[in-house]
Amino acid sequence: MNMFKRWYDADAVVSRAINELEKSSEDIQVRCADYIIDLLKDVELEKLSLEDQYNYILRRWYDKNIKVSHAIEYLRLSPDNVRRETALKVVKYLKELKKEKD
Repeated sequence: MNMFKRWYDADAVVSRAINELEKSSEDIQVRCADYIIDLLKDVELEKLSLEDQYNYILRRWYDKNIKVSHAIEYLRLSPDNVRRETALKVVKYLKELKKEKD
């Protein structure tokens, strides 16, 4: 049985990246989504069906923007080691974007 309520809470680095992304402005979320998609575009994902993702009421914070939603789904479906490595890069990228904004 999975002890974690959300898939990204299973790894502290991934959880931090997702939480920091959630707290960011929509502009930064979209820029970061582009970054995540670019990082993962050549990765073999488990089973990607982005259409299935929208067969329910959009209730998660990242469902408000389709690009952000796709990026999070790419991250979720990537292999554990790739997900962790990408999350580390996302945390660093978010810091750069926030510095740039200040």
